[in-house]
Amino acid sequence: MGPMLSRLPIVLAALLVSAAACAGGPAPTPTPSDMSAVLAALALRGATLHQAVSGDAGCPGSGLHSNAARLELSTDDGEDKLVYLFRWRRAADFAAAGERFAECVREFEAATGIEAVIVEASPWRAYGPGWSEAFVESVADSLRAAGGGT
Repeated sequence: MGPMLSRLPIVLAALLVSAAACAGGPAPTPTPSDMSAVLAALALRGATLHQAVSGDAGCPGSGLHSNAARLELSTDDGEDKLVYLFRWRRAADFAAAGERFAECVREFEAATGIEAVIVEASPWRAYGPGWSEAFVESVADSLRAAGGGT
């Protein structure tokens, strides 16, 4: 038997082990999109963006500025809406920031005297004042469309 034929069983065994290892691993998980995907999803639901300000969390004392953007929108029924949108890169960071986000919303409410509505779909969180049920659903659908979970 030649040198190639004597190595054939070893090569075949290595291929089988590699194939089994690849097939047995977890499937890759989808990665949530960036904020532009949320904006596109909101536009598909009748919102028009008038201004976006990166780093504005709506609560100066929170430290969540790197996660935040303030959006000024109008809806197809002509109402102006203010949306504070947040994104976390890792699920663990999203979970760990829950209380800081809640504190941020409370700070906003105390400063403005207006109750805020909150929508969450990991890795996204959003809040804003005076949202109708239809707008809440539109924001929630947009966050899910951009890869947000529950």
